[in-house]
Formats: sequence, structure tokens, C-alpha cells
Amino acid sequence: MGGIKIQEDLCLVCNACTAVCPTEAIEISPFKTCIICMDCVEVCPTGALYESNGVISYNPSKCVKCGDCAEACPTKIKKVDDRYPYSKGHCILCKRCVEICPIDIISIPGIVEKPKKKIEIPNEPIVVTEDCVGCEICVPVCPVEAITMEKGRAVIDREKCIYCSICAQTCPWNAIYVSGKIPKKRKKEILKFEVDESKCIGCIVCAEICPGDMIKYNSEKNIVEVPKACPACKLCVKACPVDAITLEVRYESAHPITEEGLVIIEEDYDILEKCARVCPTDAIVVDKKNRTVKMCIVCGACTVACPTGALKLGKINHNGKEYNRIEYSPHLCVKCGNCVEVCPMKTLRLTRGKIPLKGYCVMCLLCLSCAEAEKKKVLELR
Repeated sequence: MGGIKIQEDLCLVCNACTAVCPTEAIEISPFKTCIICMDCVEVCPTGALYESNGVISYNPSKCVKCGDCAEACPTKIKKVDDRYPYSKGHCILCKRCVEICPIDIISIPGIVEKPKKKIEIPNEPIVVTEDCVGCEICVPVCPVEAITMEKGRAVIDREKCIYCSICAQTCPWNAIYVSGKIPKKRKKEILKFEVDESKCIGCIVCAEICPGDMIKYNSEKNIVEVPKACPACKLCVKACPVDAITLEVRYESAHPITEEGLVIIEEDYDILEKCARVCPTDAIVVDKKNRTVKMCIVCGACTVACPTGALKLGKINHNGKEYNRIEYSPHLCVKCGNCVEVCPMKTLRLTRGKIPLKGYCVMCLLCLSCAEAEKKKVLELR
């Protein structure tokens, strides 16, 4: 089978490929792509989907939105809805995803072959590689202020570092590694990425500094054009001499440093909201307006910042396996708020109740029991 192939372990989760795909044939993290198996064509009852020179073609006027194609799709990228052109998710071999990928990890076998990239991961507790572009994105996300910039490159103070990996998860260009592992990137959404044509002077400084060569110069208009999505390092914004570029990004929650522990494996808002209700410490926080969920990742930043020892990183045993947990002693808490300030997930908050602090995970697993009762696997203990 052919179709779109992505080297998933190196993906920056920049979503540039999904932004340019005209048929929505790519989904990132979890990864889904069209493999051009023709199963959707074979089950289409009206001929709306048909094969043409080895490519899946589509005639919207024949589509009755029955959904048979979506049910037959082996990768579940095919979808049918009421938005024109109704049936989506089939690759038309336009190759836009291959062309837009800033690190060349997308191929279409038999059409466009990209050699598999090999990366040597430093076997150190934490390291910044030469791929660092000096964008400074990692500096503000560090919960313990362990990162500074020196000579245009991130430098990590190992005495301060708690190895939570949030810097690595957020780094736009895979330049930071923790514990010798390729980081699982945080999902991000480009809220706004645009050029003010009235300000742009066509100097192409932004295009020259872009590590992914994603900004293009329009010679007819004498302005630059930015992509719909990108790794969002914001070097272009900083480099623009006339402040003509706006780039706004929203990040989703970070992940635990390892694949072990209590993790969200499917962001089903409705189920996770029920899980949040049973959490005795409010370690799961739901945003009803945006329908998003944040959860304590037991990184230990709060325990490092606590001046009195009210917060400590402890251990708990479940089914013969040991896990980290946050332990809290209310009588030692002076409500200084240091823990709230450093919490990368923004789940911690001070209260006026008998327990003056909420938002830390004690690994009681009531949330997991709730999820299992709903018969949907949204949380997992690894």
C-alpha cells in the first residue's frame, strides 16, 4: 500500500501538513493518514468516490453522505460530514504535505521518496544540541527557571533542573533531549499567523532566518507570505524590523517525563470532566468554555519551589509497581504561592478551605476508576 508516510518519532507536531492538505487526509498525534488502499472506492454505492489513474477522485454531486467510506477506511482518516465537499480524508497525491514539511520527514512511496532520517540521541540526563536555533521558547515554560540563553543558545542549569521534560516537549525544533529519549511533542494550535501588508517592506529578513524555509517572498506584491502552520519558534516575529508579523500560539498540556504513570491517552472532554469531579485534590482541571483538560503530571516543580517542605515528592505502590506522587502537609503550608507560580500545568491554586492547596496528584486513581466505569479508555496507568 502507498499513501502518505510520516516518520512519526521525529514529527514536530507543527501541523503544517494538515493545514495545507486540501482533503484533510492527514491527522497528527495520534497519526492517521490515507494509504490509498481504495477500500472507500470499493464500498461507495453511488460512484462518488472512484479511481482515476491510481488516485482517489471524488464527485460531490453523487455523494449521499451515507458514511460507508468512513466505515471501510482501515486508518479511520476518512470522514463524512455536512461541510462541502462532504467526504474527506482521501489522498489526491497533490504532494503539498511533502513540500511543506520543515524537516522533510513525509514521503509518498513511489511518488516522492524521502530518505529516513537518523538521529543520534545524546545519552545524557538533559542536553541541548546544535539544532538549537536560539528562539527562547523553552525559557518561559521551564517551571524552575533553569534555562538561560548564552550566545544564542539555550543553556540548562542542571542543579536547578527537575527533568520534567517540558522544555523538550515544547522546543519547536527537537533540540532538547531528556533521559536519552525523543520527546513527545505538546500539541499546539496556531491561533493567528499573519503579515500586515501595510507594514511589510519586503526585506525578507524573516524568510532568511526561518529554520524551516517556510516563509516565501511574493515579488509581485513585494511582501512575504507565511504558512498556515509551522513549528512556531517565532524567530520571524523577533527578526522583523517593522513588527509586521503576528504569531499567536496555544499549547496543550505537557506530558509526564516518561511513558509510565497516570496519563491521558484520549482527550475525550465529556469523560474527563466526570473524572475531574471525583478527584479529591482537583488535580484534573477542565475548561468548559474551550473544552480542554489539564492534569498534574507529577513533575515535582512545586516540591522544589516549596520553602517549608509542605510539598514533597513521594512514592506509592500499585500492583507491585512504584509511582511518583505529590505529598502535601497543610500544617507546614504558609500559602506563599511559590508552588502555584512554578506549576507548568497551572493546576495548583490556593484556597480558603481546610486544605489550603488544590491541584496536586496523590495517585489515588479514583479518576481511573471513573474512566473505567464509563467503559472508555481515556486514562491509563502505565
